[in-house]
Amino acid sequence: MKKILLIVLCVSIFGLFACMADANTEAPPLPTTPTSMSLTKPPTKDPNYFLTATLVPFYTQVPSPTVVGAPAIVNVALNMGSGGAGFSANLYAQEVYTGKTFTLFMSAGMHTAPLLPTSPPLDIAIQAPGTYVFYARLSNAPTEYHYGYTECQIPTDCVGSPLIALDVLPGERYTVYIADRKALLPDNDKRGLPVTVPWVKLNP
Repeated sequence: MKKILLIVLCVSIFGLFACMADANTEAPPLPTTPTSMSLTKPPTKDPNYFLTATLVPFYTQVPSPTVVGAPAIVNVALNMGSGGAGFSANLYAQEVYTGKTFTLFMSAGMHTAPLLPTSPPLDIAIQAPGTYVFYARLSNAPTEYHYGYTECQIPTDCVGSPLIALDVLPGERYTVYIADRKALLPDNDKRGLPVTVPWVKLNP
């Protein structure tokens, strides 16, 4: 029985090769009329393609207004409780009377590791003169995790003090330390509007 199956299999294979050998193997005739050809070039790619392609998602990008004249430079540090910033965040400077809001993206650092590299303080240029409050919202959870610049500088001790409104002048440098996890901040849809949450000016 095995021999019969083997013979049938061999005959089938030989038959298949015989059929293929009988197929027409002649090359197709060449066209008698010339065919027009055009040179195709690869699509051009923007030299900044990879720079723009790796930017943070659009919801973290809030365009800042243009600064006219000499700006004030504010060095902003964010303490999320471990001595630094462990996650990426958006930093905001909002003018209390006009609502003009400047924003800056802070990349992620090492979470809960103040002795290791954390997100360093960043400089933000803002329109001057003006009176600004400063706050931060985490990129991935802006409504759950947010911090304000208040008198409190130790996150575990903060109780939600009013935001500090800082007067800034053209060409001057300032330092801001954002650490109050419980501070009331302007809502996401209130940027660009006068500040209505509690804020105070500190005596110089």
